[in-house]
Amino acid sequence: MVKEARLVENFLDMVKISSPSLKEREMGDYLIKVLKELGLEVMEDEAGEKNGGNCGNIIGILKAPGKKKVLFSAHMDTVLPCDKVTPVIEGRIIKSDGTSVLGGDDKGGIASIIEMLRVIKENNLDHPEIVVIFSMAEEIGLLGAKSFNIEKYNIDYGFILDSSGKPGVAIVKAPSAAKGKLIVEGKPAHAGIAPENGINALVVAAEAIGRIKLGRIDEETTSNIGTVTGGTAVNIVMPQIEMMYEARSLDGTKLRALLKETIDIFEETCKKHGAKFENTVKIGYDGFSVDENSEIANIFKKAAQNAGVVSEMKSSGGGSDTNIYNGKGVPCLNLAVGMSKVHTKEEFILIDDMVAMSKVLLEVIKEC
Repeated sequence: MVKEARLVENFLDMVKISSPSLKEREMGDYLIKVLKELGLEVMEDEAGEKNGGNCGNIIGILKAPGKKKVLFSAHMDTVLPCDKVTPVIEGRIIKSDGTSVLGGDDKGGIASIIEMLRVIKENNLDHPEIVVIFSMAEEIGLLGAKSFNIEKYNIDYGFILDSSGKPGVAIVKAPSAAKGKLIVEGKPAHAGIAPENGINALVVAAEAIGRIKLGRIDEETTSNIGTVTGGTAVNIVMPQIEMMYEARSLDGTKLRALLKETIDIFEETCKKHGAKFENTVKIGYDGFSVDENSEIANIFKKAAQNAGVVSEMKSSGGGSDTNIYNGKGVPCLNLAVGMSKVHTKEEFILIDDMVAMSKVLLEVIKEC
């Protein structure tokens, strides 16, 4: 029942639409039109306005009064560079021409959801009440999901299509994550005439960095300083340094302990040298863990089997809208849709995987 040519054409149309985070308007308008043509009740919330974007979350509802309510979701925004995407088909692979990302993250997920809806409508298939959310600004902090009032829809469970890997893989565990700036403020002085009158922020920061935990802390926890900026001139003792820091852990208690240890070390080191310390690090989202034998997991495993793919429950080191919705009390799985080398100009997706994902979603509908 899945029509491959239609699925591919829809995907190609969407990846050609530029939709960087906070600038998803054209993509949102495209999806509003498609969902209305399919007979869904369609609305747009205020997430764009709340977050400084030009488009809110796009919500579509396919009514089925008295039946379970099931969420299907993927995000509209893509990472840069995405101003002009030229997709190329080579055999059974769709990739970019090498000048941009492809945008399979997450338009591959959107394409499979739309194909599922088209098959349901044209074959008049029995279905639960379906709530579709195409979220904005996922890539820069899950902003659309955080702003979405999911509670008012009374959803029983949800399937988020936003993971790399082959169809059949479901992410049942993902980390809590924190990020922000670590700022060391020293004291400027002429580096050639009176360096002893200054406090070199880099020297202070380096001592602290030598004491904190970075990299792979354990199998559940990571820590990283990703960018560093500082200094005004080569002949001035560096007065300030700013470092972008992030940490993640599948265990929220471990993450909070790591953050406290890191901040304590910076504060102690700065005090020792007479420098000042400031940080903006905070937890952006909490992790989630879904029982592999829960109702939603069993629905997915049976659906995957019916669609002819092997199901696998896995954990992930990355966050997604799935974290937010689970945190708001809706049990959700993050499903792999086949996208590969995401966030790079080498990104690609297999046509066979998009077809398989659409078939899995249709089987999920049957199992619900």
